Amino acid sequence: MVANGVEDAAGKSPDESLPLDSDQMMHSRLGNDLIIKLHILMKVSQIYDQKNVALNQVAQGLLELINHFLKSEGSLALKVIRDGIFINEKRLKVGVDSYIGFKFVLEQLKKKRVGEIRICEILDEKMLKELIYHMMNLSDGDEDNAGKLQDGLNQLGIKSIEVDPLEIFEEDEFFGGHKNPKEAGKRLFFETIGFIKEAVTGIKKNQFIDARKLKRMCQGAVNLMVKDESILLGLTTIKNYDEYTFNHCVNVAIYSLAIGRRLGFSKKTLTELGMTGLLHDIGKAKIPKEIINKPDKLDDDEWRLMKEHPMTGVEMMLKIKQLGEMSPKMAIGVFEHHLNCDLTGYPKPIRKKDLTLFGRIIKIADCYDAMTTPRVYRNKTFRPEQALAIMVREKNGFDPILLKVFIGIVGIYPIGSLVLLDTNEMGVVYETNSDPQYINRPKVILISQSEGRRKIGPAVDLKEMDGENKSYKRGIAKALDPKKYHVNILEHFL
Repeated sequence: MVANGVEDAAGKSPDESLPLDSDQMMHSRLGNDLIIKLHILMKVSQIYDQKNVALNQVAQGLLELINHFLKSEGSLALKVIRDGIFINEKRLKVGVDSYIGFKFVLEQLKKKRVGEIRICEILDEKMLKELIYHMMNLSDGDEDNAGKLQDGLNQLGIKSIEVDPLEIFEEDEFFGGHKNPKEAGKRLFFETIGFIKEAVTGIKKNQFIDARKLKRMCQGAVNLMVKDESILLGLTTIKNYDEYTFNHCVNVAIYSLAIGRRLGFSKKTLTELGMTGLLHDIGKAKIPKEIINKPDKLDDDEWRLMKEHPMTGVEMMLKIKQLGEMSPKMAIGVFEHHLNCDLTGYPKPIRKKDLTLFGRIIKIADCYDAMTTPRVYRNKTFRPEQALAIMVREKNGFDPILLKVFIGIVGIYPIGSLVLLDTNEMGVVYETNSDPQYINRPKVILISQSEGRRKIGPAVDLKEMDGENKSYKRGIAKALDPKKYHVNILEHFL
């Protein structure tokens, strides 16, 4: 603990050296008082029942503070982020007198997996007690606790309190102890495909999507993307046409996250973008499978139904429970993912307005993956570099700046490309170089032929120089068709 505040992830209070103005000082003092009283009420609730006189006195003191925040600031949001407590988006600077209470409240909220409690309207004593007793009776470590707490409050008619689960930041915790990021990525990838499959099946049976699980998976993907984007980008080479719909949704989410990361999005915005990518085609769950997989051209009625899936997806998203206050850009992103930059495409917008950033990002990710993925009814696909060339020529289809960012991510020779090197070696691109100067010099896994067997060789970086000749050791001569050379790209990423 620092002298006048709580440490952040880097070990320092971000604003500990800055003087506080009078409003900040008042907010900090009231916040400390609130934590002290919340600590006492949580402790007392473990000893006495709701009718105890001592409990009533503590509850009244806390209630006055809560309602003061509501009257002065319009709402009260208490949120846990890593080892910090935020009150109305301001990190609480903890004094010596409130440190014990702070640690207890922080530990309890983490144990109960409750990340945020938002109070939107004036509370009475009964509402406050129900919140505390329900929360303290939750089992430690249950990932569904926030939902259970919210459901319990809703059943009592308490609509003024909203609860969100604890946001997970550490990959090891999310991935059940996988310390190898590559193994963690594989597990997340396949679990997410399974989740989307369950969600689509459930929608057909009028069941709800588990929004809490959806958000946790996207948070895990964001953590991996920030750590090493090549882990998840490599897995997009998995092209299972039997599971196309589900595989495609996950790939679109990954490509979208990669673009968002390069644009400098916050983790919160990246999580929203990832969820938008995963749900962008959810409206197709209402379209008969025989239309989705029809090998022939769709007739007018079938095409009309197909063009409705973005709007259907928006309607379905708005009905998802526990998604919290869904960002409007998520719903709009789903609506816009088949619209071109010149507003051609579908569905036709009511007003002429530029596409949102989410819509333009999802459009690029969706189109690229669709062009490079075989379907049940269409086995012929474009190689990655062919798909990019076509997209570049579509001047009215894609945002040119975002497309340039995307090409910078996947490279001129995208991850999963089979290439012939100028040394007459063959290799598979497994990671692009982030420096635009080396966009045509990715990292490659060499493939060699020995005694009639193909062997996977070492990984090489094509920007590596030959010290004596002061030239590159290797370069790409051309891209190859994996089918023609009977190379299974997938085996290099699993």
